[in-house]
Amino acid sequence: MHREFNPAESPFRPRSNVGLYAFTGLLLALLAADLWPPLAGWLRGLGLDLPSWNSREILGVRFALAAAVLGGARVLYGSLEQLTAGKIGADLAVAVACIAAILIGEPLVAAEVVVIGLVGECLEAATFDRTQRALRGLAELFPTRCWVMREGVETRVFTGELVVGDRVVVKPGGKIPADGVVLDGRTALDTSALTGESLPREVGPGDAVFAGTLVQNGSITVDVKKVASETVAGRVIDLTASALRDKGNAERLADRLARYFLPVVLGLAALTFAFNAWLQLRPATADKPAVGFNTAARLAVYPTLAVLVAACPCPLVLATPAAVVAALGRLAGTGVLVKGGSALERLAAVTAFAFDKTGTLTEGKLELGDVLPLGSTSPDELLRTAATAETRSEHPIARPIASAASDRALSPDGIETFEAHPGGGVTATTSGGSAITVGTRRLLELREIPVSDEVSALLARLDATGQTALLVARDGVVLGAIGVRDRVRPEAAAVLAELRDLGISSIVMLTGDREPAANAVAAGLHLTEVRAELLPTAKAEAVAARPSAFVGDGINDAPALARATVGIAIGSGTEIAAAAGDVVMMGDPLRPLPMLVRLSRETARVIRQNIVWFGFGVNLVGVVLTGWLWPLFAPSAEWFERAPLAGVIYHQLGSLAVLLNSMRLLAFERTSAPDSRLGRVRERYQAFDRWLATVHFDDLFHEATHRWKSIGAGVLGFALLAWFASGLTQIAANEVGVVQRFGAVGDDLSPGLHVRWPWPIETVTRVRPAEIRTVEVGFRLLSEEKTRELNRARAAQQTLRRSGSDAAMTWAAAHADNVIRVSDESLLATGDGSLVELLATVRYTIDTPRAYVFGSADPDAVIRSAAESVFRELAAGQPFLDLLTANRAAFEARATERLARRLKDVSPDGLGVKLDGLTVHDLHPPQEVVASYHAVAEAIQRRDKAVNDAEADAMRVRRRADEEAMRVVRSADADASRKLADASATRDAFLAWAEARSKLPPGEEAKLSTEKESRIKAGEPAAVVEKDLADRRQKLLADRRALTEFRLVLDAAVQVLRGRDKILIDADNLPGKRHLLLMDPEFPRLPIPAVPRVGPDQREP
Repeated sequence: MHREFNPAESPFRPRSNVGLYAFTGLLLALLAADLWPPLAGWLRGLGLDLPSWNSREILGVRFALAAAVLGGARVLYGSLEQLTAGKIGADLAVAVACIAAILIGEPLVAAEVVVIGLVGECLEAATFDRTQRALRGLAELFPTRCWVMREGVETRVFTGELVVGDRVVVKPGGKIPADGVVLDGRTALDTSALTGESLPREVGPGDAVFAGTLVQNGSITVDVKKVASETVAGRVIDLTASALRDKGNAERLADRLARYFLPVVLGLAALTFAFNAWLQLRPATADKPAVGFNTAARLAVYPTLAVLVAACPCPLVLATPAAVVAALGRLAGTGVLVKGGSALERLAAVTAFAFDKTGTLTEGKLELGDVLPLGSTSPDELLRTAATAETRSEHPIARPIASAASDRALSPDGIETFEAHPGGGVTATTSGGSAITVGTRRLLELREIPVSDEVSALLARLDATGQTALLVARDGVVLGAIGVRDRVRPEAAAVLAELRDLGISSIVMLTGDREPAANAVAAGLHLTEVRAELLPTAKAEAVAARPSAFVGDGINDAPALARATVGIAIGSGTEIAAAAGDVVMMGDPLRPLPMLVRLSRETARVIRQNIVWFGFGVNLVGVVLTGWLWPLFAPSAEWFERAPLAGVIYHQLGSLAVLLNSMRLLAFERTSAPDSRLGRVRERYQAFDRWLATVHFDDLFHEATHRWKSIGAGVLGFALLAWFASGLTQIAANEVGVVQRFGAVGDDLSPGLHVRWPWPIETVTRVRPAEIRTVEVGFRLLSEEKTRELNRARAAQQTLRRSGSDAAMTWAAAHADNVIRVSDESLLATGDGSLVELLATVRYTIDTPRAYVFGSADPDAVIRSAAESVFRELAAGQPFLDLLTANRAAFEARATERLARRLKDVSPDGLGVKLDGLTVHDLHPPQEVVASYHAVAEAIQRRDKAVNDAEADAMRVRRRADEEAMRVVRSADADASRKLADASATRDAFLAWAEARSKLPPGEEAKLSTEKESRIKAGEPAAVVEKDLADRRQKLLADRRALTEFRLVLDAAVQVLRGRDKILIDADNLPGKRHLLLMDPEFPRLPIPAVPRVGPDQREP
């Protein structure tokens, strides 16, 4: 049934398949409605109570019969159309089987046959729909409009209006609209779209250029030589369409075999009819009446119909789709997308492979090649000098040079002046006054820098290895040469070796790149042949010369991909290449190729088994069983008439065998255990079953069949009411409605409810003028799902890295989890050539709603682009350190003022917006160099910490010294005070002792005076009394002197014995005088004789 759909006949004209999808959906619904009641009854017998309906008919016609008639009519029409064109396909066999099944009263079998074919056709149609959409993108090779010199004035015209002889001006970033020759100007031309050359090609006056190539820098004037379909790009489009058309007309195995299948089946049916008619003919006998030809022919119809049903082409129809679906299921998760079963069939027969170079065998990324210094110049010095000049260059070759210098920690010199020479190279003057030139030999010769034979030898050496050579000169002296090359994929050699082990005898590289570059890549891959400098047409012719698979990724590969036996496109390449290919490698571009070849061969083998063994073999056995043996062994006429029913049952066995045989491909080279998807499917089914138990479809359907007119009128009335209701427009208090009627702009709507014309007569766009809108510059806010994915990726990266640095202390931690940087916007070049990263938000409100809605398709994109331009201008006017340390508020004010002027330049009314301001969230060095700033910051912290620790130690030492000095002073003061107090006390004690020795206490003196007076009064002579009292006084003074001296002796003894061990013996019981004995405590101790120790073995028993 797939023969009805052939999109390659008009690959650029859109064709809708909605009717096919809707028709197939209708037949599937009818078939499901017919199958559901018995299936629900069977499940109910297993204990699963599911809602169902009793009737399997609609308006007296069975669902399956309606599906069989509708689908069979379509299949029959298509098969008769092919038959009149001289073609016999599987569709005719399907039509015959469908009619036979209807005639014997088995509409379910007929519907099943038709639906299987239609499902396969829908899958094929969906695949080719995607191909058509992408193929129409081939026209994007040509720019829509271009600039043409007319009477000395540049005039913008449509590309289709160009004629031979026009002079086209192409500016940087533009595409060349036609083939021609450069008249004026020089530029680097990106020809990868047509030739696949990885490096830009330098062109100048007299050089030929092709339509669709991209001008990178420098404007050129081109004399048009070929236009439209005559250009190389036009031939690419024609070749791709033509190749797809030829490939689309290729006949499949099932169709080839169908030529023989249908005649054989019809022949067997005729033979069965004749055999059974002959078998039933008999003359009259005594117990049985005669059977005539009419009766015999009527009876012979049953086994004949059984043959037609048993030989139903379901296995033939299912043979390829079932195997392909199983193979695609095996490829799920491997990143390989196969667009159709025919691609796998063709790939199985391929014995040669052809590969594109750039982006296929190589990664399509430039890397630094050989660094060849001259004289005493070191390789690092040569690379550093080149990086100094290339720092400000935007040329693709400059990036690997600057990156390699950064990787080797080579710091370029400061740049005072810089100049790019389109098609030649760059020149720069360093802050030290040195003049540096990096570029081609022609540039050095133009600047009168001598190129010696030794330098020429270096250029030849680099060219021989396929590298793009750059000469580096300083102050007029060539320091050496640097090469740039494309990087070979690391898995390429192993993949090609495995393909050779699979019997791929020829492995060829077809590239539009230079021959030395191609040979350099092929050196380590052991290719059979290398063909370089090929245009897309030459590639297509090369792969068409023999059955081969072609692997490519660019627009220039599209003709070869379409022309090859099997086109294998790299998913990371262009959409056009993916559309032209039969297989798309969405993941690893090369690694799955050997497994894909093995799987295709196994798939082809399974398809042959399905067709030969089950499509023909099983059907042939079914013909013998149901058409020939069944009538012979039928026990009765009733059983005889059931032969078609036996054919129905048998043909299901053939289809089941095809499916089981195809399912083996699901386990092809699969080593991992199946995942847990089955559990999730079971859970979802149980949830759906619980919901389904609450719905009673039989009641709803029964009620609907009785009220279908009312329901139809209600639905129609509701649709009309909904259409008229679409004219009711509610404008909120903070909104303004912009009205557009048939494309014309009407009056704005104020807040409130308005009755307008229904859609699509009028459309109203609601705008909120007072709402502050924001435009992110340098970053984007992610959705919650994307944020979770980003956080998981960051966590995995941190787990792998674990650098040990504290990221929270630098700019790397300033971004929120739902923010992702956009490096193309955030990285700015400062006035001194450094890079800073800026993240900002522009705020605006809508000032003029009409201008905002119709002035630009995407105002945010315009504002973002203008803001980015303003930030770059401001950054370019300030040095790096000033930009980081400048007043941010002043920077924001200048940027806001300049952005407002810029928007006025874009549109007189400023796009209908009013700037509310902008906020610079982050302004810091790029994240890529934050690690270096980490190290600097950590070193500064360590220095500051050491200084602080030293100052703290000094303060502590001074504090301790001050405390010690204070303690010494206070101790001295205390000693002086104590000594003074002791001296005073000693003096007072001495005076007291002296007074005690020479004077009696006042009380004693008073007693003596009283006694003197009383004795004199008693009549004793005064002289005697005075003498007696004087003696007594002397005696008392003598006693006091003795006591005082004894006390002083005891005090002296106390001072001497203080702190020493003492023994005091008070000889209270000894007769005679009493003495206080003072002696050394060790004196009275007697020596103790030593007693020898007795060992354990010397003890007495």
